[in-house]
Amino acid sequence: MKLTYTWDEIERRRDKVHRRRPSLAITTKRQALQFINDVGFCFAFKSENSELPCLWHAACGMREPLMPEHTHHDPYISFVWEMKDVLPAEGKIYYGKLLKRRPTMVSLEYLPYFYVLSGRTGQKDEFRKEFLTGRLSPIARDIMEALRDSSPQVTRGLKLATGTFTRDERGNFDKAITELQTRMLIVKVAEQSDPFSFVWAPFSKAFAAQVRRARRISPETARQKLLEKYFESQFIGSVQSIQNLFRWGRQTIYQTLGKLVQDGVITPNLKIQGSEKRFYAHIER
Repeated sequence: MKLTYTWDEIERRRDKVHRRRPSLAITTKRQALQFINDVGFCFAFKSENSELPCLWHAACGMREPLMPEHTHHDPYISFVWEMKDVLPAEGKIYYGKLLKRRPTMVSLEYLPYFYVLSGRTGQKDEFRKEFLTGRLSPIARDIMEALRDSSPQVTRGLKLATGTFTRDERGNFDKAITELQTRMLIVKVAEQSDPFSFVWAPFSKAFAAQVRRARRISPETARQKLLEKYFESQFIGSVQSIQNLFRWGRQTIYQTLGKLVQDGVITPNLKIQGSEKRFYAHIER
C-alpha cells in the first residue's frame, strides 16, 4: 500500500467515509442511522480537525461547515437536533456526552465496548461504591439515588429531589449530569415538550442488552475493537490523537496499537509530507 500522503489526500479519503461531499450528504432518518452504524461512533454537532466523523458535517455534505449564528433556523442543525432526539428515543443508538465531554452518538454494536472501558458493571448500587471511593460527586450520587427510587425522571424532578432547583445550583446540577453521562451511569431516554424537559434513566436499565453483552468482553478486546473502527473512519492516527480522544494511558495505547499491527489491521509506517511525526494507518483489504 502507499505509505506517503499529503494532508489533503488524507482528508479526501476521510471525506468519503465522513460523508462530507454534497453527493453523499445525509437527508433522512434512515440515512442518519445507517451512517452512525457504519462509522460506529461519531460526534453530533462538530468535529474539530477531523477528529471523528460528525453527523452535522455529513448532513451539510461539507468538510468544514460554518456554525450558523442562528442555529434554530438552520436546516442542517435542526436535522441533527431531530436525530439526536428521535434515534435514542427509539432505542436505536446511544446519545450522550461521552468522548471529550461532547455530544456523541454510538451504534448499539459498539456501545458495549465503551461500557466496558467506563468501568461499569451494571450492578444496581455501584454508584454508591463510586461515591465512597471519591470518584463521584455528592450531587451525582444524589441524582442516582433519586433514579434508583423512581425511573425514568424529568430534569425538574431530579432537581427537586436533589435540592438543586435554584438558579445558583444550576451549574452544579448540569456538571453532575455531564459527569454521570461521561461515566455511563445515566442516559437521556426522551424529551418532554410541555413543559420542555429531558427525561433520564439509569444506563443499565435503558441498555440492558448491551450491559449484558459487555460483561463478556475484556478491556483489551474493547480497546482493540474501538481503535480498529477508529482507523477505518480516520484512515490514520497517532498516539497523541488517540490519547486526546479516548483519554487512555500512553502505555495502554502502545499495547493496543501493537496488537493491531501484529494482526495486520494497521501499519506504523505511514508518512505525511512535511511532517516528522509517526502515524499509524489502516490497511485496506
